[in-house]
Parts: sequence; C-alpha cells; structure tokens
Amino acid sequence: MEKTELVRRIKKALKYGFETHSYDDLVAGLDSGAFQMFADDDGVVVTEIRVAPQKRYLNIILVAGELETLKNMQPRLIEFGQENGCKFILGSGRLGWEKVATPGWEKRWVTHSLNI
Repeated sequence: MEKTELVRRIKKALKYGFETHSYDDLVAGLDSGAFQMFADDDGVVVTEIRVAPQKRYLNIILVAGELETLKNMQPRLIEFGQENGCKFILGSGRLGWEKVATPGWEKRWVTHSLNI
C-alpha cells in the first residue's frame, strides 16, 4: 500500500474512534515510542502498552486496511505483547468486527457512549 493510501485509511479509521487521537497524535506517539505500529502492504495496526495496577496489556488504538492482512498480523501482535509482559490484547471496534473476529477473541462486554 502506498503511503498516501495508508495515511488516508488511518485518518478514516481515526474518525470511528470518536476522534480521541489525531493523525499528528499518532505520529508523535510513534516517534516517542509510546505507540507501536505494525504494518504490511494492505494494513496497519497501532497499539500501546498499558499498565494497570495488576496487569500489563496491549491496547489496540487503531486498525485500518484489508481484513485478511489484518488477521494475518495477529501472531506479530501476540509475540510483541508476550515479549513485553502483556497478559492480553484489548481492542474495541465497530459492531461488524464481531462477525470477523479470529478464533480466540471473545466478546467481553458491550460499550455504549454518550456525547456530552
């Protein structure tokens, strides 16, 4: 995937996430090492390691690209999380992701939002 297409897909995906991060926020987080990016020809996943009082976990900030490419990235995410002491991977997404979740992912709760 060419860089301009990758940037377009990232910006589109950011809008689905309540625009809690801007494209510039992602770049700054990647530059500082706070975020990690896993990218292939047709997909990108941006993560961060979160530290809770009892566990570390890999939080997925953004997913963009072709479904099969993204599914194939899962082993890299697992390996990275394990190497960094993470006990699980957490990701939230549109309802449609439930239909295409790979084996092992389980629906833990439903998230609702209220704009204020």
